[in-house]
Amino acid sequence: MSEASPHHKLGPLRELRNEEVAIIKKMISGTSLRQKIEPDIHEIRVQDMPDGGMGSIKFYSGRPRSELEYGKQIAEAAFKDADGVPVSATLSVDKAGYLFELDIFKADGSPLVRYPDLRDLKIIKRNFKLGNAPPQS
Repeated sequence: MSEASPHHKLGPLRELRNEEVAIIKKMISGTSLRQKIEPDIHEIRVQDMPDGGMGSIKFYSGRPRSELEYGKQIAEAAFKDADGVPVSATLSVDKAGYLFELDIFKADGSPLVRYPDLRDLKIIKRNFKLGNAPPQS
């Protein structure tokens, strides 16, 4: 079964949008993943998640989805959407250390109006232990 199979209810494979690249770069700044992810960030492929238009994406590592398991959250951020509704963004890796998903959750469950201006994206400091994640491809 292909990664873009309707069974998974994920969108087709695509490149990261410029706004997503900017958010991910800001979220990984100051982490050990920055040097591993940034050089190849424009090569990363993702699929939109069926989240009602909030903007969550799953990262595609080339491995079958059946082999992927959620590992841990590595970064968290918050911002207000253009309509004033609070939004949470979390970045996670799978058990092998590859980017797993960027989960965006709008407090009222409505679709995201726009990605934030980076000045409005507040990184939430947590004690995430990153370990040695392999480079993304």
